[in-house]
Amino acid sequence: MPRFHINFRNGDEIAQDREGTELPSLEAAKELAMNSARELLADSVKTGSKSLLRAVIVADEDGRELLTIPSKEILAGPLR
Repeated sequence: MPRFHINFRNGDEIAQDREGTELPSLEAAKELAMNSARELLADSVKTGSKSLLRAVIVADEDGRELLTIPSKEILAGPLR
């Protein structure tokens, strides 16, 4: 099973997932990335953090970016 890394871009910094997660497909990795990003956004709002998530990046085992999801696509339609 392939290993995917879910990285988060905050401002100019990228928080890298060094361990990664084995998932059956890129679609499963995207779903995990979206759920994780929503949790991070909720925590940022709860704590009043000024450093907001700009994007979530799904990378393969070699660190190649496979998918970049801007933060505006992470929230459900009416919340954008």
